[in-house]
Amino acid sequence: TGSFPRMSVAPRPLPAQRRAIEAPLGPLLVIAGPGAGKTYCLIQRVAHLIRVHRIPPQRICAVTFTNKAAEEVAGRLRDTLDRDAEAVTRGTLHWLCAGILRDHAGAVGLRPGFGIADEPYQLSVLARLGVWKKRRRQLLNLFGRRRLQGRPLHGPDEQLFQRYLGALRQRNVADFDDLISLTDELFRRRPAVADAVAVRWDYVLVDEGQDLDPTQYAILKRLAAGHRNLFVVGDDEQSIFSWRGAEPAVLRRFQEEFGIAAPIVLDKNRRCSHQIFETARRLVAGNPNLFEKRLSAERRSEHEVVAYGFADETAEAEWILADLVADRARSGRWWGAYAVLYRRHEQGDPLEQRLLAAGVPCRLAHGRAVSEDEVIAHVVACLRLMRDPDDPAAQEALAARVLPEHLLERLRSDPQTGGVVAAVRAYARRAPRGEPDARRAWRYTRQVENLAALRRAHATLAGVVPELLVQRVGKYANVLEDRYEELTDPARHDGARRLAERLQQALSADGRIWLDAAGGAEVALRGMLQAAGYVGVGYQTRDASPQLADVVLGSDDAGPDGLTVTAFKALQLMHAKDFEAGFRDYVAFDLETTDLNSDVCDIVELAAVRVRGDQPVAEFRTLLKGTRPISPRATAVHGYRDEDVADAPTLGGVWPRFLAFAGGDVLVAHNGQKFDVPVLRRVARGLDGLERLTFFDTYPLARSLWRDSARLGSLAARFGIDVGREHHALDDAKTLVRVFGKLSEQRLSRARTATLTNLLDYVGLGMVLEGAGGAGGAAAGAAGPDGRDGTRDGGDWQVLFEVASSFALGRYSECLEWYAQERQRLARDDLPPPDQVIERLGGRERMERLRAEPDPARRYPASMARLEGLIETSAADTLEESIRRFLERVALSTSEGPDVAPDRVNLLTLHATKGLEFDCVYIVGAEDGQLPGGRFGHEVMRGEIEEARRLLYVGMTRARDRLVLTRARERGGLPGGGNRFLDEMGLKPVYVQSVTAP
Repeated sequence: TGSFPRMSVAPRPLPAQRRAIEAPLGPLLVIAGPGAGKTYCLIQRVAHLIRVHRIPPQRICAVTFTNKAAEEVAGRLRDTLDRDAEAVTRGTLHWLCAGILRDHAGAVGLRPGFGIADEPYQLSVLARLGVWKKRRRQLLNLFGRRRLQGRPLHGPDEQLFQRYLGALRQRNVADFDDLISLTDELFRRRPAVADAVAVRWDYVLVDEGQDLDPTQYAILKRLAAGHRNLFVVGDDEQSIFSWRGAEPAVLRRFQEEFGIAAPIVLDKNRRCSHQIFETARRLVAGNPNLFEKRLSAERRSEHEVVAYGFADETAEAEWILADLVADRARSGRWWGAYAVLYRRHEQGDPLEQRLLAAGVPCRLAHGRAVSEDEVIAHVVACLRLMRDPDDPAAQEALAARVLPEHLLERLRSDPQTGGVVAAVRAYARRAPRGEPDARRAWRYTRQVENLAALRRAHATLAGVVPELLVQRVGKYANVLEDRYEELTDPARHDGARRLAERLQQALSADGRIWLDAAGGAEVALRGMLQAAGYVGVGYQTRDASPQLADVVLGSDDAGPDGLTVTAFKALQLMHAKDFEAGFRDYVAFDLETTDLNSDVCDIVELAAVRVRGDQPVAEFRTLLKGTRPISPRATAVHGYRDEDVADAPTLGGVWPRFLAFAGGDVLVAHNGQKFDVPVLRRVARGLDGLERLTFFDTYPLARSLWRDSARLGSLAARFGIDVGREHHALDDAKTLVRVFGKLSEQRLSRARTATLTNLLDYVGLGMVLEGAGGAGGAAAGAAGPDGRDGTRDGGDWQVLFEVASSFALGRYSECLEWYAQERQRLARDDLPPPDQVIERLGGRERMERLRAEPDPARRYPASMARLEGLIETSAADTLEESIRRFLERVALSTSEGPDVAPDRVNLLTLHATKGLEFDCVYIVGAEDGQLPGGRFGHEVMRGEIEEARRLLYVGMTRARDRLVLTRARERGGLPGGGNRFLDEMGLKPVYVQSVTAP
């Protein structure tokens, strides 16, 4: 296999595949064993329908079960059909049902614009219903089986289910299972609607048919009832999701109900060696056989399937490490050719740490559901609450992301509170100053209060999302944000501005980007531009002919910071063009009081400044007479005495004027949620119009920008602003206007400077290539392990290299592997080999250290790239519609499949392996305690054993050439159990006493 991933070439169809592809119209069941080319068959069937049967592409619907599969089908359709592919309806069944329900929401008890609950929202609903934390996910599974399989719930669980559904419907929300069950209900109760939906398509294709539950099958059956053109491909022996309701017997029902004489069986496995496949077939021979099939694999391997036994999981892991390294040394396989599979997630972490500590590049292939990403989950929680501020489950979901669990449980148990927000606000006000939980409570309170204002201040998701991320999310950090004061704002970088203008002109005219020779930096620039989403990028050679609309990027664009840095900052500037300044029209307000206690004081002075286009245009000020005397402490602050307000009006007397002055604007205050806002709400309670006021607190923004004092006076001093008479409401409001303008400018500057972190690895690569001047050139800019450079000291170059070099070497980057492949593809021997590049980035020891450290900050660029992709695909005419689309896309992405790395050893669960393949596979835990599993001494049911066989069969058939199964006598201090499945396969484990690999 060499050092790089192999390029796959689509084989010519085998006889069974050709029968499935070219079958006449009508119902068709295709049983596809592992590695038999079922996706190829489905794609070619679509092409045959269009080219031979003349079915218009818009009359074809292809349904998958995961977003990853839908993306693969879409990509392969584009490769096969070109423009016709876009007209084919393709996506997950849940996506399809969501679209159907959007058109008929009222018929199933939903209102137009309903939301879709992701798992965190569902868990928040159950938390509000008082469900014990460890039982919430189990209950969601039970609720799903009740709706999709008709399994009854008993006693309290049924009551909980009804209360859960009631809570969803009250907020006009449907969950993932609702999308299926409500579509089925719609079709059954409204046959005319079902007919109207079904008539959209003349042919329906279904991938992974063994994963259907009865309700899903009923929907698909109804869609095909008129024309009976239903194509289902699947494999009953790979059904591994019974806990989700999947029933492989649905395939038999389809055959019988549609009168299919016999399925077409794709019987040739083109992936596995003969030895691997025959061993796996012996395993599933113990299960009932729904269909008659004789599957085979003809290619032989030099490796027999083997099983090894160990005393415990430590010895097992040490041996796997030694064997993997030895096998790679013998075979020359690339690291991505290896996978380590296991039953339970908790087995992956220690395996990953052991491999990384030994310098083996590897990655835990976590699920790719975007809702699992902490940064995206935070944005989702904010947007959901922004969309419906009164939703208690949305309030709870955001609180769960901001507050520690112990505090949240404590607040839930307080019977005096009026909801999560009120409880958190009350706790924050009574907690001792400086207490860590109090700081978190204030952060949550300010976030919630600011959401409504942010919604009114922005027109697009691209504008509002950066505001939601002004503070660090969990352990994630934007390293450029942390060091933005040391970097030049791209808008103030002359070279970046000029280059951005040229690039933008070319892109606006549909031009291409050509990269001139730049000592090797052009290779990294191509990777950088592609990672930024620009596809029309090529190398300027004698054979290239740039057109008038094209742009050539080369050494002339370098400037003092070099070509790579200038190009990166130009891309930042282009990307930031959609960033919004936010508040330009608002009313800044301030007040002075009779006392410093916000719970009892009255208002002495109320003032406000109206702002239009960032400029103050009108002022409001009045003294007020309250019911309490002014305390000496308050007089010492603002100077007002009782005699100063003796003839002043009451708040009720001036309230209509104040409301008229505020109009429909957001009221902006500094640190207002701690004092000004609660005081105004308390004193004005009962006055008309109070509930219509929306407030925004500038304090979180100031704290996010600088670590020192965020007092208004301190900020004014930082910006050189004259505060006038400090602690007089009108002067303070005028000061706030000027300070808020500067804060907004600084936020935008930081956002520009800190964007596109997902390009940092290519920035580091480009900087060392640019400095190296080719393999034989003088290493003028080559950096040492400390990141210092011989020609450029300080400034953007130095800071960016310190940051970017660590990303290039880090565990989440693939730029070095990409560079090696590009260098080989171009036959560029003049470029430094990968080992030299690694040395210039800081050396192999530094790389191994970085890849061994699970630093969450290194994941931030990937999170932001995914987030920005979601923002782009959710764009709509209104912010409201954009938010709805964004939340829907996240909710529907619960099953995207694992995120595997082509250049690292992949560690993943057996359930996550569908659709994957590797040269060499290690399956860890092939003993009864893991497969089929269960508690020690617990009797395992027959159905559990049969599904465990199918699960192990799926894992085994991911291997092309070499398969190793391992077991341990003890795991976690408990007996591992017997060898049920190894015995069924005729494998006797060889017990290893030493960690030395054979």
